[in-house]
Amino acid sequence: MGALKDIFPHANTVICIEDSKLLRQIDYDILHNTTSLQVALNELNERNYFRAHLDATTDNYSTLLDGLMKSTFDLMKSITPNELVWRIFSLYYDVHNMKLVVKERYFNKRLDNLALGYGSYSLPTIRSAAVRKSDNILNNDVLTEGFFKALNLKHSYDIDFVLDKLYFTALKDMTAELEIPELDEFVIEKIDLFNISLIFQTLSAGIPEGYFQKAFSEDGSSPLSEWLLYLHIHNPTEIENFPLWRKYKHIWNDSQDRELILSDIDIWIDNYLIDRTKVCKLMAFGLLPICAYFFNKFMEIKNIRILLEGKASGYSPNEIKKRIRIPYEI
Repeated sequence: MGALKDIFPHANTVICIEDSKLLRQIDYDILHNTTSLQVALNELNERNYFRAHLDATTDNYSTLLDGLMKSTFDLMKSITPNELVWRIFSLYYDVHNMKLVVKERYFNKRLDNLALGYGSYSLPTIRSAAVRKSDNILNNDVLTEGFFKALNLKHSYDIDFVLDKLYFTALKDMTAELEIPELDEFVIEKIDLFNISLIFQTLSAGIPEGYFQKAFSEDGSSPLSEWLLYLHIHNPTEIENFPLWRKYKHIWNDSQDRELILSDIDIWIDNYLIDRTKVCKLMAFGLLPICAYFFNKFMEIKNIRILLEGKASGYSPNEIKKRIRIPYEI
């Protein structure tokens, strides 16, 4: 039985089937070249992309995409052999809703209309969790500790900083529980690349005092003190000597245009992370191909949302293509 511990017959079979339905580059090319939003929607309807009982129209496609997000999370929750996988993917939305609850307390105003429904906690649960730290209603010490740190802040300006850091701390902690070294490495890279993106924001703003330190996540591969050795207001090019910077420099294609990099770096980072997951397409069993599929399915939904919004706004195919992440194919 020990040899079967990393084989999940039902989940791995479902993922194999679902993976074959992901959009490929040729599919994106067809969608890019459609002449209007409705023609693009017709292409998606023919594929039953939204998996809904009604066709997508220019009036309802955003709602159908929201439904597709929810059904994808429902599938994840129903088939994954470890609930942690669902909680890891839900974490981003949990932290988003925690930000809302902190801001509700700070501004004495309800923000239900800004809540996202893909988290593992409902908004009422998060509100209840804000009453007493000792109750630990979130049933997660890391989240509870970070949540109350945000709740006790003196300035609303710091709320996003504290909870963005909490997201990465909790993500790293949850992933470690799965005991899959490849996932640990992926998350650390994701955090390092967040900090790289933050460097570009900091440089673009003229290295304002304290900004990088406030937003920086300590959960990557190098501590803040090492980053600061290379981040100097009087010599910003010194950052290029940072070993971690050199490791990832190929991502932004050696571009010297900082404005272009700042606008596109998050796309390039996503492309890099997608490329890192492609090895999982060669794996038949285990949690890695399951996690890789859902990571890329959510990227695909993001792509379709960008594409359709671009069509709705009258952008050209080339303008839309610049914002689209690469497909999950080999």
